[in-house]
Amino acid sequence: MDDFTQLFSAWSGFFSALAQVSGGLVGLVFVALTFNHKALGVGSNPVLAALAQQTFADFLLLLLISLVMLVPQISVLNLGGLLAGFSIADILRTLRKLFGLRAHWRTPVAGWQIMQRFLLSVVAHVLIAWAGVALLLGGATPSLEASLMFSGIIMLLLSGCRSAWLLLVHTGE
Repeated sequence: MDDFTQLFSAWSGFFSALAQVSGGLVGLVFVALTFNHKALGVGSNPVLAALAQQTFADFLLLLLISLVMLVPQISVLNLGGLLAGFSIADILRTLRKLFGLRAHWRTPVAGWQIMQRFLLSVVAHVLIAWAGVALLLGGATPSLEASLMFSGIIMLLLSGCRSAWLLLVHTGE
């Protein structure tokens, strides 16, 4: 058993708990979006709708990461490719969405508070992508990849929970 497998097998409890938490959060955001379609759906404030989509995508990424990490005997290259691929795709999607919303950033509901949520999410995705690329290149140490991935996961959890609260406050007005 190599260093990578030993390190991440010791984290199976963490990823199991993360799968349960992120699965529950994905479900809650999905239900909130379903029942609050007037405030977050078509014809609503586009910044809040984008934040709701970002929150859902962040929690979904956490669920996918946790499930992939629980796969027994996953190769380092497969894991690195999945982490980098998922995160880079989300970074590009987020940046495209932010670019499309540039005309709405001066509205009363938009601004720095919501932009922080998007930036925190992008930074978290960068850390996870970095961990994936480091795994693909194979030159780093398993503890570096674990630190990058753990930091990105915690940032996504914080960003998602703060965004969910912000959505609740703004859509309840």
